[in-house]
Amino acid sequence: MRAIGLAMALLVALPAMAAPEHCFTPSEHGGVRVMVYIGDRKCVEFDEPREFTGIWINAFESSRFNEGATSLAEAGERKPLVWLSLDDQSIRPAGFRVKLGHAYRLTMIARSAKDMNRQPLEGYGHFGMWPGLVLVERITAWEDLGPAAENAPGH
Repeated sequence: MRAIGLAMALLVALPAMAAPEHCFTPSEHGGVRVMVYIGDRKCVEFDEPREFTGIWINAFESSRFNEGATSLAEAGERKPLVWLSLDDQSIRPAGFRVKLGHAYRLTMIARSAKDMNRQPLEGYGHFGMWPGLVLVERITAWEDLGPAAENAPGH
């Protein structure tokens, strides 16, 4: 039963199967064969890095980024279409600690995917449900706005 749970956790973390075949590596966990996604940096075509500012809401099965938003209220009014991706190569400032359920005001150097209008199940992030993707290269400024649910209606 534990192996099935692990396999499901790995599959849930995967993007949609629309990703090219070379973006997955076979693995076995507890006797269950799974395909593990190797990461956005290796599998997605990106534009050149540029500066982004906005609000990031890091929640369970969600990593919403609202470019240009300056507050949680403003971010809550916009349809969240962009998945924010931080990976092991993303440079974080000293003291930056990600907390589940928190919102952050970010300034960063990042890359947006060349295709920012993917269809559901063919997109980015959790279950490939996000039409757009921004991959962080370096966070240059940040502010923890606290728990998103307590600071913005609708979150």
